[in-house]
Amino acid sequence: MKKILFITLLFSCPFFTFVNAQSELSHTTTPIDSRLLEIYSGDYLEHLQTANPFLLKRWNFYLDNSWYLTELPSEKDMDSYATIRIEDLSNINIMSIERKFDLKRNWDKQLVCKIENTNQALVLLAGKAFNEKLNEFLAAEKQ
Repeated sequence: MKKILFITLLFSCPFFTFVNAQSELSHTTTPIDSRLLEIYSGDYLEHLQTANPFLLKRWNFYLDNSWYLTELPSEKDMDSYATIRIEDLSNINIMSIERKFDLKRNWDKQLVCKIENTNQALVLLAGKAFNEKLNEFLAAEKQ
Protein backbone atom coordinates (compact mmCIF):
# COMPACT_ATOMS: atom_id res chain seq x y z
CA MET A 1 0.00 0.00 0.00
CA LYS A 2 2.83 2.40 0.89
CA LYS A 3 4.50 1.61 -2.45
CA ILE A 4 1.35 2.48 -4.39
CA LEU A 5 0.95 5.73 -2.48
CA PHE A 6 4.64 6.58 -3.07
CA ILE A 7 4.40 5.85 -6.81
CA THR A 8 1.20 7.89 -7.12
CA LEU A 9 2.82 10.87 -5.39
CA LEU A 10 5.99 10.49 -7.42
CA PHE A 11 4.14 10.74 -10.74
CA SER A 12 1.53 13.29 -9.71
CA CYS A 13 4.00 15.93 -8.44
CA PRO A 14 5.50 16.71 -11.86
CA PHE A 15 1.97 16.91 -13.29
CA PHE A 16 0.85 19.43 -10.67
CA THR A 17 4.04 21.43 -11.11
CA PHE A 18 3.41 21.54 -14.88
CA VAL A 19 -0.21 22.62 -14.42
CA ASN A 20 0.82 25.30 -11.92
CA ALA A 21 3.54 26.62 -14.26
CA GLN A 22 1.06 26.79 -17.13
CA SER A 23 -1.46 28.74 -15.06
CA GLU A 24 1.26 31.17 -13.94
CA LEU A 25 2.26 31.75 -17.58
CA SER A 26 -1.31 32.49 -18.57
CA HIS A 27 -1.41 35.33 -16.04
CA THR A 28 1.65 37.00 -17.59
CA THR A 29 0.46 37.10 -21.19
CA THR A 30 2.02 39.90 -23.20
CA PRO A 31 -0.76 42.25 -24.28
CA ILE A 32 -1.39 43.01 -27.95
CA ASP A 33 -1.15 46.70 -28.81
CA SER A 34 -4.10 47.56 -31.07
CA ARG A 35 -1.75 49.28 -33.54
CA LEU A 36 -0.25 45.89 -34.36
CA LEU A 37 -3.64 44.80 -35.69
CA GLU A 38 -3.15 47.28 -38.56
CA ILE A 39 -0.13 45.24 -39.67
CA TYR A 40 -0.76 41.64 -38.56
CA SER A 41 -3.80 39.41 -38.16
CA GLY A 42 -5.27 38.89 -34.71
CA ASP A 43 -4.73 35.13 -35.03
CA TYR A 44 -1.02 35.62 -35.71
CA LEU A 45 -0.62 38.01 -32.77
CA GLU A 46 -2.49 35.65 -30.44
CA HIS A 47 -0.19 32.85 -31.59
CA LEU A 48 2.81 35.04 -30.71
CA GLN A 49 1.50 35.46 -27.18
CA THR A 50 2.41 31.83 -26.53
CA ALA A 51 4.93 31.00 -29.27
CA ASN A 52 7.13 34.12 -29.06
CA PRO A 53 6.01 36.55 -26.33
CA PHE A 54 9.38 38.35 -26.44
CA LEU A 55 8.83 39.40 -30.06
CA LEU A 56 5.41 40.75 -29.13
CA LYS A 57 6.91 42.65 -26.19
CA ARG A 58 9.63 44.04 -28.47
CA TRP A 59 7.05 45.21 -31.02
CA ASN A 60 4.93 46.82 -28.32
CA PHE A 61 8.01 48.73 -27.11
CA TYR A 62 9.03 49.55 -30.68
CA LEU A 63 5.72 51.28 -31.42
CA ASP A 64 6.44 54.08 -28.93
CA ASN A 65 10.21 54.05 -28.50
CA SER A 66 11.84 53.68 -31.92
CA TRP A 67 11.12 57.21 -33.17
CA TYR A 68 10.46 60.80 -32.19
CA LEU A 69 9.13 64.01 -33.72
CA THR A 70 11.19 67.18 -33.86
CA GLU A 71 11.01 70.65 -35.37
CA LEU A 72 12.72 71.03 -38.71
CA PRO A 73 15.93 72.99 -38.32
CA SER A 74 15.65 76.27 -40.21
CA GLU A 75 19.36 76.42 -40.98
CA LYS A 76 19.50 73.01 -42.68
CA ASP A 77 18.56 72.23 -46.25
CA MET A 78 15.88 69.57 -45.86
CA ASP A 79 15.38 68.97 -49.59
CA SER A 80 17.54 65.85 -49.49
CA TYR A 81 15.26 64.16 -46.92
CA ALA A 82 12.29 62.01 -47.86
CA THR A 83 8.88 63.57 -47.37
CA ILE A 84 6.11 61.52 -45.80
CA ARG A 85 2.46 62.23 -45.04
CA ILE A 86 1.08 61.61 -41.56
CA GLU A 87 -2.58 62.43 -41.05
CA ASP A 88 -2.62 62.52 -37.24
CA LEU A 89 0.63 63.43 -35.48
CA SER A 90 -0.89 62.58 -32.10
CA ASN A 91 -1.66 59.01 -33.17
CA ILE A 92 1.38 57.57 -34.95
CA ASN A 93 1.75 53.90 -35.84
CA ILE A 94 5.42 53.71 -36.76
CA MET A 95 5.17 50.19 -38.17
CA SER A 96 2.37 51.24 -40.50
CA ILE A 97 4.32 54.33 -41.61
CA GLU A 98 7.46 52.28 -42.25
CA ARG A 99 5.47 49.89 -44.41
CA LYS A 100 3.50 52.58 -46.26
CA PHE A 101 6.57 54.67 -47.17
CA ASP A 102 9.03 51.75 -47.41
CA LEU A 103 11.29 53.25 -44.73
CA LYS A 104 14.35 51.18 -43.91
CA ARG A 105 16.00 51.59 -40.53
CA ASN A 106 19.79 51.82 -40.59
CA TRP A 107 21.79 50.02 -37.88
CA ASP A 108 24.23 52.90 -37.30
CA LYS A 109 22.42 56.06 -38.48
CA GLN A 110 19.09 57.57 -37.63
CA LEU A 111 16.68 58.25 -40.49
CA VAL A 112 15.07 61.70 -40.79
CA CYS A 113 11.91 62.29 -42.84
CA LYS A 114 10.13 65.57 -43.42
CA ILE A 115 6.43 65.49 -42.60
CA GLU A 116 4.39 67.00 -45.41
CA ASN A 117 2.63 70.33 -44.70
CA THR A 118 4.31 70.75 -41.30
CA ASN A 119 7.54 72.14 -39.92
CA GLN A 120 8.29 68.80 -38.26
CA ALA A 121 10.39 65.75 -38.98
CA LEU A 122 9.99 62.13 -38.00
CA VAL A 123 13.26 60.64 -36.75
CA LEU A 124 13.72 56.87 -36.70
CA LEU A 125 16.36 55.83 -34.21
CA ALA A 126 19.30 53.85 -35.50
CA GLY A 127 18.82 50.12 -34.97
CA LYS A 128 21.71 49.99 -32.52
CA ALA A 129 20.29 52.88 -30.47
CA PHE A 130 16.86 51.25 -30.36
CA ASN A 131 18.34 47.94 -29.15
CA GLU A 132 20.23 49.77 -26.39
CA LYS A 133 17.00 51.50 -25.34
CA LEU A 134 15.14 48.16 -25.36
CA ASN A 135 17.85 46.50 -23.27
CA GLU A 136 17.68 49.32 -20.71
CA PHE A 137 13.89 48.91 -20.53
CA LEU A 138 14.16 45.14 -20.07
CA ALA A 139 16.82 45.51 -17.36
CA ALA A 140 14.68 48.05 -15.47
CA GLU A 141 11.64 45.79 -15.83
CA LYS A 142 13.48 42.92 -14.10
CA GLN A 143 14.26 45.04 -11.04
